[in-house]
This record gives sequence, C-alpha cells and structure tokens, in this order.
Amino acid sequence: MKLPKRVHKSLSAILLVILLFLGGSSFALNLTPHNSDGTNRGLEMDVHLDPTNVSQSKVPKFRVELRNAGEDDLILNLGIMLANGSKQYPKDIILIITDSEGKSRRFDLREPGLIAGRLDPLIVPLPVGSTFSIPVDLDKYWPAASNEFEYKLKPGTYSLEAKFSGRAVTQQEANLDVKGIALMPYWIGTITSNRLRFEFSRQ
Repeated sequence: MKLPKRVHKSLSAILLVILLFLGGSSFALNLTPHNSDGTNRGLEMDVHLDPTNVSQSKVPKFRVELRNAGEDDLILNLGIMLANGSKQYPKDIILIITDSEGKSRRFDLREPGLIAGRLDPLIVPLPVGSTFSIPVDLDKYWPAASNEFEYKLKPGTYSLEAKFSGRAVTQQEANLDVKGIALMPYWIGTITSNRLRFEFSRQ
C-alpha cells in the first residue's frame, strides 16, 4: 500500500527522532568518569634538570613532578613497593629519550631485578594544589624494550620526556590485610610531560 506523502514525511521524522534518542542514550551509557588521558582531572606532569645534582654524576640528573592542578584530590598508583614499603619503585613512570639522530627509546627502571616476599602497590595521595617530585638518575634506567641492556649515552643533544600510565589496584593485587585499597578512586589514564632538551658531553 502506498502511503500519502504527508504521512511518509511524518513517519520519517518520527524515525529520525527515535534514532537520535537511541544514539544519545548509547553515548550517555558509554561515558567514563574521565578521558583516557586523564586531562579533565587536573593532573599535570613536568620534567626538568635537577640543579642540585649537576656536578655529582657524569650523567645528567632530572626530576619528574606530578602536580594536581584540578579541583579534586587525586590518588595515584605509581608502581610497586617491597618489604612492607621500605623499598619503593615508581615503575609506571617511564622515560622516552630521543637522540640527536631522531631515534627514540623507552627507558624503564632497572630495579627491582628479583621480587621475593611481600609486594604492594605504590600509592600516592595528591591533594589539590600539591606536587609529588621524583628524582631521576639515568644510570638506574635502561632501554629494556629494545633489548639494548648495555646502552650508554654518547656525546650529543638529546630530548627527554616522562610518561605516566595510571591504573587502578585490583582485588587480586591487593594483599589480604589491605583489600580496601582496591576501592580507592585512582587516577586512570595516560599523561606525557614536556619535552626537555639536554646536552651530554662527558664520557
């Protein structure tokens, strides 16, 4: 049966409204608390030279700073702790170093080499307006991802970036006596610092 043109237009309009409604509903259901890079939660990261250690090592020393510039307190899971927290490793902060030829390498913490005994997440509360600073000694990092375990800096110009991937602590990762830490509202996402250029001239 052929429908009148006016009825056909009305049905088309109703169908369009339904599709828009369903599309809007699907979008609302898929919303997450924050973007994948976490930018709307106020976390900022910066890397700079550490002037207090310039003359104490042949390799430049740096500092990575995580800053809460938002309006809500944050909780960060930075890595792992061993021996009830007496050894702390911010392993979830990695470094990206680019040499003068434009080749980039990912650098991870060398330690811990062997994990035995109790292991806990390295949880850092970051209230609004506060900053958490981490010293970075390149001698303690290596480009394990590219299997260049004996890589050494050569004289030249480099650039350095820090990258943090925040994640939650699962019930499986939380030890039996601290299961409640899995319920904390962790900052989840990925953030990259500024790109810092530095010169390396000493062997």
